[in-house]
Amino acid sequence: MFQRPGRPVWYVKYLSVETLDWKSEATSHRLDDPAGKRKAVHYGEVKAAEFAKMGSVRRQEAWSAWVLPFLKGRGSDPLTVTSYKAAWSFLSTFLLERRVMSPAQLTYSHGKEFLAWRMKVKRHCGKTVSKNTAIGNLKVLSLIMGEAVKRGFALMNPVLRMGIRRDPPKEKVELTQAEVATIRAAVVELEAERPITERWMTVSFEIAYYQGCRLSETRVAMTDVDEARGEIRFFTKGRGDGRREHLTALHPALVPLIKQLRAAGATHTCTLPRMAAKEWWALRQKLKLGHTCFHSTRVGVISEMARKGVPEQQAMRYVNHSSVSVHRIYQKLNVRDLQACVTALNFSPGSATTGGKE
Repeated sequence: MFQRPGRPVWYVKYLSVETLDWKSEATSHRLDDPAGKRKAVHYGEVKAAEFAKMGSVRRQEAWSAWVLPFLKGRGSDPLTVTSYKAAWSFLSTFLLERRVMSPAQLTYSHGKEFLAWRMKVKRHCGKTVSKNTAIGNLKVLSLIMGEAVKRGFALMNPVLRMGIRRDPPKEKVELTQAEVATIRAAVVELEAERPITERWMTVSFEIAYYQGCRLSETRVAMTDVDEARGEIRFFTKGRGDGRREHLTALHPALVPLIKQLRAAGATHTCTLPRMAAKEWWALRQKLKLGHTCFHSTRVGVISEMARKGVPEQQAMRYVNHSSVSVHRIYQKLNVRDLQACVTALNFSPGSATTGGKE
């Protein structure tokens, strides 16, 4: 317990279970309150008791001693590391509330409890997170526990393969031509006065619209674009070290844009801001297109190729899909696209024989 000159409240200094070191903190109890000192003493005792409850947990086993450095070294992609750290911020809060100070104290029940706890935490917009988001956080905990087992901090990983199924993801829709025109007009209004090298929304949308790539992949080095050969090289996030390279055909409609960027001395097709996805989301909300997403451009590319009869193997190569089942999820053919099926099924008298029947 101590005071600081000119400050009206009591201060406490205690050993923190979060930092495993001494921590000074201002309490909410005032010096001029007759009961303030007693209340501040009680607050300090509670904090000290938290550290004492760690019991025989060795300092090197405590979460705060190794988890963050492990997560930072685990992800080769900065966005992956950011995602891991965001998940850990919720996991560490939950574990602290449950007094789970080390991996050896974690149980299967804690995993179940975290799922319910996480789904009650509200986001900045006031909405609670989805079950799939909570499961994603739980997978990060499983990753951490796997490392704890390797380090000898725990005998087993109780949150591995918990058998919790994800909810079906929200179906991604294809952009209509009217919606594409609306988006293009809005982007022109936002970026028309900027030089082409700063028109990241314009460039990212056009590349995604014709190539069917993801938002993060629309930033392409100009050295990876060859207009003469009609090729463009994307780098996608992969497992393990580094990124996966994907060389595909460059759509001719993008050639004028690429030439314009080269003439302006661009080193990359565009520079995405840190919150690019959020800025696109805000624009879609403003345009009353909240039912769509940036990935709708990829849905459109794959669906259009299916309509035009492009062989599935070639279409998968174009958009870099390795799974047939995933690729088919993106095909959004409607009733109007089935006319060829109706035409083919002509069983009227005098038509060509089918199936060996006369």
